[in-house]
This record gives sequence, C-alpha cells and structure tokens, in this order.
Amino acid sequence: MPRMFHELVGDPGDGVPLVLLHGMFASRRMWDLNRTALAARFPLVLVDLPGHGASPPLAASDEATPEALVSELERIREALGVARWCLCGQSFGAGVTLHYGLAHPERVAAQAFTNSRTTFRDAFGAQETELREGRIARIRAGGREAMGREVFHPRHAKRFPEPIKTVLSQEADGIEIETYLRLIGETAPALSLYGRDARPQRPTLLINGRHERAFQPCRDELAAAWPGMEIADIDGGHAVNIENPEGFDAALIGFLERQLG
Repeated sequence: MPRMFHELVGDPGDGVPLVLLHGMFASRRMWDLNRTALAARFPLVLVDLPGHGASPPLAASDEATPEALVSELERIREALGVARWCLCGQSFGAGVTLHYGLAHPERVAAQAFTNSRTTFRDAFGAQETELREGRIARIRAGGREAMGREVFHPRHAKRFPEPIKTVLSQEADGIEIETYLRLIGETAPALSLYGRDARPQRPTLLINGRHERAFQPCRDELAAAWPGMEIADIDGGHAVNIENPEGFDAALIGFLERQLG
C-alpha cells in the first residue's frame, strides 16, 4: 500500500477535521496561503500524494490504483481516530477524494473539490490516450528536463506569488520520475468518472476557477449531472486556491459551516 505523509494542524478531536489533498507537481505546501484561515475553523489534515512532498515514491504498480490511494486515506483517518471528516481535493487530488467519498460515504461529513479535468474527461478515448502516451514517451526520453516542460509544473505558473512558486517548483523537481509516470499513466485514467453514475452521496461543493476555459465544459456537464451539488464560480484558474486564496477560503468555509451546523 502506498504510504502518504500527512501533517496535522490542530487537534483532530476539536471539531470535524478537513483533509486537503493537492494535485500533481505540488505538495501540502500548495495550501500555504489557505491554512491560516482554514485552521482557524477546522483541524487540518494536509496529505502528500505518493512521491510528492514528504511521501515516499510508489514501489509497485498495484500501489497506483485509486483503490490503494483511497485505502491509504482510510488508514490515516483510522490512525487519527476520527469518525468523520471533510475533504477537499485539487485537480488529481480531487479524483482521489471523490473516489473516497463514493467508497466511504458514511465517513464524509461534506466534500469539496476544484477544477479537475483528470476526473471528468474521457480518459480512454483515442485523443486522450494518444496525448497521455506521448507525454510518457517524452518524459522517458528526456528525463528531468522533460518533466520540467510539463504544462502544470509550477515554474510555468503566471499568477502564483513568487514565494510559493519557488517552493513548489523546488519540490516538483524532486518528484521521482517513475512515480510520476505511474500516476499519470495508470492512476489518472482510472480516476476518471466519465460515463459513470457517480453522483455524490454527501453534500458536495465545486469551487470552480472560472478562468480555466478548458474546465468550463466539465463544470457545465457536472451542474446538469449532479443537480444537488453546489457550485462557487470564482476568479482564478486551475490552482484557484493559490490564485484567489480569499475567494477560495470564503467559499469553502461558508459551505462547510453550513453543512456542519
């Protein structure tokens, strides 16, 4: 099973904890601009994906399945001794937290997620398969230099404050290549909920960075397919929690406080 490092901020017995799970090329440091406001309301559990931040790389392909990552989140919950928690996933992390909510709805008080084309595109369609195989081939041929050219590498971010851009870029440069390839080649396609009846069973909020144009068709499809889901459309792009931390924090805190009472 893939071991994922988690950092606890606050006492998990002091209210319902909030899990924050980042996307690819990031780490729990992705939430640096949000943790003060969020920790004032909830105990926080900040988790690093395998091979990111302080988490070790994947050791085998069977550790790269959505089920393995969901099981690891469940291990963390049991270790903390909490009956329920809230979850918020960003990009790839959204796929993991949404799968957790489907597998363990009784453990989820409420959940939120941000822009995640990984989770809502036709991952096994011809176009996506060709793009994915091309990325993998380029990275195998080009190694670390090719990793640095990946579109979501933080060094390419245009709207990140310089301190967090620097930190995340340095951490991204330390990701083990084979783990990254397994996550994009094996895990990401399996995370897709495209074509599935995966309507959330618990209160759910999409915090949509409305300036990421490629995600807006997914946003509209989800609004129709999941009519009970709340949507907060706010200024920002793919990493909306970094690009608009105040708007993100206000949307997430307001939603969770309504659900928790």
